[in-house]
Amino acid sequence: MLRCKSLIALVIISGLYFHTTAQEIREYMDLQVHPTMHIPFSFFGKGMTWIDEEHPPKLRYKHFLKNISYANYFNHNKGLRIMVVGAITRENMWSRKNARKMLLRHFDYFKEFVKNNPEGFAIARTPQEVRELVNTTDKTIIIFSIENGRNIVDSQEDANFWAEQGVSFITLVHLMDSRYGASAIRPGFGTSLLNIKGLFRREKKRGLTEKGKQAIQWLANAGVMTDLTHMSDLTRKGALSFMEEKGIPPLVTHDMFKPIQNHPRGVEEEDVINIYRNKGLMSLPLSGESLMAFKPSEKYKAKLDSLTRYCNGSIDSYIFSYLALKVFIETNIAAIYGNTNLTLKDLDEKELVNISIGFQSDFNGWVNHHRPRYGKDGCYELVPGMAYEDIEVQGMAHPGLMDSHWKLMAKEGVDIEPVKRASEKFLQMWQQFLDRRGKFN
Repeated sequence: MLRCKSLIALVIISGLYFHTTAQEIREYMDLQVHPTMHIPFSFFGKGMTWIDEEHPPKLRYKHFLKNISYANYFNHNKGLRIMVVGAITRENMWSRKNARKMLLRHFDYFKEFVKNNPEGFAIARTPQEVRELVNTTDKTIIIFSIENGRNIVDSQEDANFWAEQGVSFITLVHLMDSRYGASAIRPGFGTSLLNIKGLFRREKKRGLTEKGKQAIQWLANAGVMTDLTHMSDLTRKGALSFMEEKGIPPLVTHDMFKPIQNHPRGVEEEDVINIYRNKGLMSLPLSGESLMAFKPSEKYKAKLDSLTRYCNGSIDSYIFSYLALKVFIETNIAAIYGNTNLTLKDLDEKELVNISIGFQSDFNGWVNHHRPRYGKDGCYELVPGMAYEDIEVQGMAHPGLMDSHWKLMAKEGVDIEPVKRASEKFLQMWQQFLDRRGKFN
């Protein structure tokens, strides 16, 4: 009898666990945020700091060279339930040993932070752990990633090592050309100066290298995704072609949509289709400043010109780019699925997960975000007695304001389901890599 009861209990527990981990989730997931920039750059302060909520620091959307990683605002954050924290090294760090050591310092920092704040935060090293935490707690969930693969993925053993640390993806190329391929050089002085060799290299020589192909394959076989963000046009195209050949789903965490942001960080329409056709995911930066139009195509320039109310650099810039990408993807379902008769209406809920659009705030102390719509730094005067969302009057001053960001979009009738589905899509992709370890040949 005792054995029978134990067996029944085990079946019930197993059933509950399976239900918890198999349930599809719909959470706001930031595909990369950098709360520990003080590790590579000590002038950023102390990382995740707790503030006096009765006397909070003044928040502004302009936070260049400022540490704004206030733990209070990440804690139980409905607009940012899951945060992929990106460990990062300095661009001029050439030592493989020192680069690995610095990246591990990021992960150790978060482990210690969670150990000291277990009531509000948790680390997930697998998709199953994410699902369990989502369904059984209200904690803010931390996932590990790395931005800048320079000198850290030179063998299968290297890739396996990062998988063992719980790393979900690595942004292989960052702000400088490397042995893997070329970096996108955005208009302006900053990235040009950083990547001076790439600036003067002929474009046809700025593609994905054999080392880059090896690194992508090594990572896939370790169960780690490759993020194509920051790659030059030719390197990105080479990566997409190689990944299609090997059956490796592509991930883009914070590049733009080239018909609106017509520079090397913009992804061309045909490449967007290839990303989704090969069961990948594209994500946009959240920053209105990053998403301001740059030499847009005539089609999108005309749309922008036709808008009666549009505050450039505010949440309006994000909404415009997001809707443009969403409409483009949804009107190209036939090309994505290879079925000329297929439309968005033909997809069921599980298939719709593949048509997700992620977001990435990239809060790192180097970039600004949404300006306000209203007030001193906005485009319009405040109207007395009018109720505003925080995002409209403060701008995106901190990740803690993301809940206001999504609330405003919902109020204005913007369909944000593709954003909420992106968490499930990301977990499915990650799980696929883990399930196929050693089989991407």
